[in-house]
Amino acid sequence: MGIFNSNRPKITLERLKKSAFERFLSIISIFLFVGSVVFLVVMWSELPGQVPAHFGITGEVTRSGSKWELVVLLFVGVGLYWLLHVFEKYPHLHNYPIEITESNAEEAYRISRSLLGYLKNLILILFAIGMINSLIIALGWGEGIGLVLLPLVFLGTGLAIIRALVKLMKVSS
Repeated sequence: MGIFNSNRPKITLERLKKSAFERFLSIISIFLFVGSVVFLVVMWSELPGQVPAHFGITGEVTRSGSKWELVVLLFVGVGLYWLLHVFEKYPHLHNYPIEITESNAEEAYRISRSLLGYLKNLILILFAIGMINSLIIALGWGEGIGLVLLPLVFLGTGLAIIRALVKLMKVSS
């Protein structure tokens, strides 16, 4: 097969419209991310030269870095968001664990597009939370969210992927 399999049916994005929940999640994720950027800009002059840059499995700070690393974090978050946003528009190029046929293409594409949309918004939310967490610790306002962030990452991404795979397997039968 291969990633550029031209034999797969192509379906217009109008037929794969986003649900109300997907649109709501997009609005929330963008709002939270922009809010974290505004928070960073407002607090920039108050930040020390070194801020938490890496956290261990239990949420403890394992490395500090320049406050400019927070700006890099912003660009990485936006870059991942836009990359997934572009891939979301071409579900016929996604990799599937099932054979895509005319009869299952629309549902399989909807599931895959929905998964990528969810993941891109989750990434934006997690980058915003991570940046806010670093800011709170750097400003001495608290200890951050510690143990909560890593389970959020694994549960948020893992459960969504498993759910999509189960749905795809049902589509194939």
